[in-house]
Amino acid sequence: MSVVIEKERPQALSQQVTQGKLFRFFIPLGISASLVTISHAIITSTLAQSKYPEITISSYAIAMSLIGITERPAVLLRQTCSNLVRDKISFKAVSDVAIYVFVSIIIFGVLICYTPLGRWVFQYIFGVNNVQVHAVIDVYRVLMYVSIFSGIRCLYHGIIIFNRKTTWLTIGMIFRLVSMYAVAQYFISTDRVTSGKVGAIIFLVGMFVESVCAVFEGRSLLKKTIPEKRL
Repeated sequence: MSVVIEKERPQALSQQVTQGKLFRFFIPLGISASLVTISHAIITSTLAQSKYPEITISSYAIAMSLIGITERPAVLLRQTCSNLVRDKISFKAVSDVAIYVFVSIIIFGVLICYTPLGRWVFQYIFGVNNVQVHAVIDVYRVLMYVSIFSGIRCLYHGIIIFNRKTTWLTIGMIFRLVSMYAVAQYFISTDRVTSGKVGAIIFLVGMFVESVCAVFEGRSLLKKTIPEKRL
């Protein structure tokens, strides 16, 4: 009997996962991942309009290097949620973990931005000179909130991916790019591209918009699709 069951499983899986379903699932994921590069291009091209583009872009890039480290735990919420959340109880458990992650990011950000630790990290680990370190910290004061919205986005992305609604990832990315471009054009048209902080603000607005899209669809799935408790 066990042999028969083992032979039937691949046939059942092949009936459930067709090539069309794979394309409908994977293509939106690929498009949204590819569009990420455009968001960074928008920021870089905007900062290039400043009077001293080398200093402006470098201050933004250095702050982004640290964000790349601190944001990683928040991004992992996407995989955690898509693998573990099967009902509202498990989502509540993952959400509790997410709160600890967000609080840790904020505490670390406060230490970097408002204590001598930030100056020490950027000067002695990242090699920033004494003149530019203040500009880098100013950029980080905005970017640390990007990690929070990124984590919220990834938390609900996990639900969206598990329910195979990946088109919403592309939709959220499109709204993110449109909002970032609009904010970038505002700064350029008003001649306010004066520091790397402008790039951080553009990034923050875009991430906020994308997280709103993810929360909108994710909450809808929680309400209509995901059971209270999986039997």
